[in-house]
Amino acid sequence: MNLLGMIRTLLLLFTPGLIPLFFPTHSSTVSFHPGYQNRVAVLMYHHISNTDRGPAVITPRLFRAHLDILQKEGYHVISTERLARFLSGKDTIPPKAVVITFDDGYESFYTYAYPELKKRNIPATCFVIVKSAGDTKGSPGSRHIWKQIPKLTWEQMREMQAHGMSFYPHSYDSHYLARFAPGVPAARHIRPALAGPIWLDKQNRRETQGEYEARVRADLLKAKEVMEKELGRPMDQFCWPYGVDSPTAARIARSLGYRYLYYTRRGLNGSCITGGRIRRINAGSPDITPEILIRKIEQYALLAYAQQWCPSFIFLDPALLEPACVALEFWQERFS
Repeated sequence: MNLLGMIRTLLLLFTPGLIPLFFPTHSSTVSFHPGYQNRVAVLMYHHISNTDRGPAVITPRLFRAHLDILQKEGYHVISTERLARFLSGKDTIPPKAVVITFDDGYESFYTYAYPELKKRNIPATCFVIVKSAGDTKGSPGSRHIWKQIPKLTWEQMREMQAHGMSFYPHSYDSHYLARFAPGVPAARHIRPALAGPIWLDKQNRRETQGEYEARVRADLLKAKEVMEKELGRPMDQFCWPYGVDSPTAARIARSLGYRYLYYTRRGLNGSCITGGRIRRINAGSPDITPEILIRKIEQYALLAYAQQWCPSFIFLDPALLEPACVALEFWQERFS
């Protein structure tokens, strides 16, 4: 290990909490640029709007600013298909590789994201709730917020697919939270519908394991069949609603031909991932400025670097590394 590597190790192991005492963080302006090789940061977005508000809604202006800073800082946006080829050993990727994904299949992907992506020749992937495709008016009275927002049509998806965008399932019709125990549906009694057996009110019982497996298989299979028919291409990638599955659901997904499964678990992705599990970084919140987005990617890149030579960091929250990032920038200037 070289001197810089030793300094990184010592900083990460012993001094993250002390670094701010010696080096001012100025977190809004300091940026650490480690770069990374043979890893991919997958960004997660949902909805873009000038009028809607919410924790997963950003403005068109902010999305443009994200794309601007990614290009300015030398990140290379690749497709999910190239990511899949890289993970299977069939392709290489550029340094500082990034993938852009959108969840739920909102029409705003076509209205706001697609024109900017097309203009810059940048690919992106949208994960679609298949049954809702073509719902151009939304359902204002629905208790599910995502159902209130207009969705993409198949015609729009085919047009975008011809210009570098890709589309995969986000379930057929299982993007909802369900009770798994009787009683008031408080937080402790609900979970994503694909994550386990759910409570059957009419029968006053929980699903059997066999019923649960049959329900998951039917939903994932129908999503795959409908999208393959409409878009004319294989569907080998799948994004879990709410980012949650179960060992059973993951096994079923792989048995149906879904090779790569997308989650909301945070981090970068390298060739050593297991089970095709893809981690993502949330970029689609209104408080994530372009500078914060870059810093988030850099922190996960640092964590990935640490994990290569220090297994004890596998479960470390990258947010804890921000003070270390500042100190590493200080030391890099002196030893690079």
